[in-house]
Amino acid sequence: MIHTFSVSNYGSIRESVTLDLRIPGTAPDLPRFRRSAANPDIRLPTVAVLMGPNGSGKTTLLRAMVDLGRIVSFPGAIVHLLPFFSDQTCWEPTRFSVEGEGDFLAPGESPQRFRYEIEIGRQRADDGTEDPLFVSHEALVHFPKGRRRRLFERGIPGTPIHVSRDLGLTARDDRLRAVEPNRSALATLAFVNVPVADRFAAFLQNRLAKTTNIAGNDTWAPDTSSVIDWLESDPDSGHWAQAQIQRSDLGIEEVLIAERFGAREIWFNHKGLDGAIRLDMESTGTQRLVHLLPLVRAALDETGMAILDEIDGALHVDMLNEILNQFRSHESNPRGAQLLVSSHHVGLLDDLEKEELFIVEKDDCGATRVYGAQDVKGLRRDVRLYPKYRAGVLGGLPRFG
Repeated sequence: MIHTFSVSNYGSIRESVTLDLRIPGTAPDLPRFRRSAANPDIRLPTVAVLMGPNGSGKTTLLRAMVDLGRIVSFPGAIVHLLPFFSDQTCWEPTRFSVEGEGDFLAPGESPQRFRYEIEIGRQRADDGTEDPLFVSHEALVHFPKGRRRRLFERGIPGTPIHVSRDLGLTARDDRLRAVEPNRSALATLAFVNVPVADRFAAFLQNRLAKTTNIAGNDTWAPDTSSVIDWLESDPDSGHWAQAQIQRSDLGIEEVLIAERFGAREIWFNHKGLDGAIRLDMESTGTQRLVHLLPLVRAALDETGMAILDEIDGALHVDMLNEILNQFRSHESNPRGAQLLVSSHHVGLLDDLEKEELFIVEKDDCGATRVYGAQDVKGLRRDVRLYPKYRAGVLGGLPRFG
């Protein structure tokens, strides 16, 4: 599971902001919270909702997580990381760090806590334009028996790369020569078949970059053909999807896949109707749900995390809560997969615990800041979050005029 994520000098994020999912020890031990397999004293939510005004930086924070996942899982050059646009920061480095737990060192054994960080530097060319980005710092550490231990660490280009035996390399290993200044060492070492690096890169790719609807500056969803392939390839997923769809529309009795005029299509039998209704004739909410379900199921069964921007588009609040409950439930989510979403749907608030809610807003200089509702002083657990949010107690309200 992911414990914390931090980023600085990225888009609307100027100073370092941290999404800290760790639950304070004073919070009650609710069934929806999970204990860390690496450290039972750490508890984590399986659901985290980012809420705040339009343009506050919710998508930016989610995109930063996805970008980090792609940087460490793809051995190509690092490109297109825009800094915070100010004279003071435009040439400063962008920094990412993530802490969590995984079994990448010894698959199948107890997960270990880790911290990975990477700093992407910028430099001016003589003509004032920007040279390609370069890695000015990168490190992966783990904490056996609570003690910090480096697996690898690199500094500015031209300096040696420190590696430990736990990584399966020595300082003279020829594979280290493949690491280039504008590429992640982790991604490169995974590409040249260093097993620990390969497993860790796959771990972060699964958690941060694989199950998401974020594609560059846009959102996307699997197309209908891909949804059909998914439904037909796994009967269990098909039955599960049908149950979710029927919960969202009580009139739907059956989901069918039929071929019409040479093309496979999704159809729905409705109670009281004599003919089936094609997917593109259903409500926008039903269409949205059908294309969202493969991502939800993939996180629960395979990748361990879904990062979904604007999850509330066209979906009723009760359907949103059904999706969130899929991650909260030990029965439907035995592996402890996490769901991280942005939403404007304030109707969600009364079904959230304060440890599941994170407020995103901008300061007077236009920089994004993030904090948990659990950090709001005096916020009691036995009060409804909705009226507190509307009253401005939690912050994150849009300002007009």
